[in-house]
Amino acid sequence: MRMIEIDGSFGEGGGQILRTALAMSCRLKKPFRIFNIRASRKKPGLMHQHTTCVTAAQLISDAEVKGNFIGSSELVFIPGKVKGCHVTFDIGTAGSTSLVLQTIILPLCFADSESDITVRGGTHVPWSPPFHYLKDVFLPLLKISGITVSIDIERWGFYPKGGGIIKALVKPIKSMSALRLEKRGGIKSLKGLSAVGNLPLSIAERQKTSAREFLKSHNIKADIEVLSIPSIGQGTFFFLLAEFGKPSAAVEASRAGFSSLGQRGKRAEDVGKEASVEFVRFLQSNAPVEKRLADQIVPYLALAHEKSSFATDEITKHLLTNMWVIKKFLPVQTAISGKEGEKGYITITPC
Repeated sequence: MRMIEIDGSFGEGGGQILRTALAMSCRLKKPFRIFNIRASRKKPGLMHQHTTCVTAAQLISDAEVKGNFIGSSELVFIPGKVKGCHVTFDIGTAGSTSLVLQTIILPLCFADSESDITVRGGTHVPWSPPFHYLKDVFLPLLKISGITVSIDIERWGFYPKGGGIIKALVKPIKSMSALRLEKRGGIKSLKGLSAVGNLPLSIAERQKTSAREFLKSHNIKADIEVLSIPSIGQGTFFFLLAEFGKPSAAVEASRAGFSSLGQRGKRAEDVGKEASVEFVRFLQSNAPVEKRLADQIVPYLALAHEKSSFATDEITKHLLTNMWVIKKFLPVQTAISGKEGEKGYITITPC
């Protein structure tokens, strides 16, 4: 079979190119070679999180792999048949457990049996979707398409210590349905979570108060829960989950999530406000799909049996890059209305 060649420096040029390539390769049983991995990053090449993604994809597909080591700028991946498994992956750092799961969930959905996966590392860390985003936004959307994945958190993991534990159960399917998310209905509920690990609960209260005050200034109310959570290291987290109604019988209801993390020197008030500002900006866009969710769902929509379509609040370089990677593996037809950095409308017609 022809080896697919992928330039890892294309477009956004980050680890998402590798993760999407691994997922599509495993699902379609197509080998690929990726070079210039994360070439423009401060620390180019593979990091711990990326090598764990490769190891996970290798295990579920019995793949032949060359170049999977820290700092590697080139990787060859030749997959076999994907099979259901019961396994634990330990990133060894505060690398994102969510990104490891997102690498293997897609192919495992089409495995021969269900999979029970445990991933150790960072559960709420910068530059990646937190556990709650996967649980409350990403996976519920996949469920509309017929994909059933449940996840639970046993222990939270913040940067830099990590040590978090996420467990996932992936049930196999035969096929998945298309999605239509072209319009957004009215907001049904807005819930929040303000959490601290190994820090005074008063910090979480300050995050909550700041968020509620900002939202109130926009005539928005939110039910926000305050939690002290189990973790090895210290950290704070704030999350808003918005649920919208179904605008019509032909178009699905949508969800959106917005989060922020505390860090040394960052005021609790700023943590609560940060996610709230993002939510209000999204709300004003009237789009049903938030920009980060857009690039996460396109690999799945490319594998559906019918045309999918959605509107997003922003066309990002991440989205455009992910669609470029998908086309390396599948002759899908895509149409993009809108420019990068602006609102847009996407259609994906599978082969």
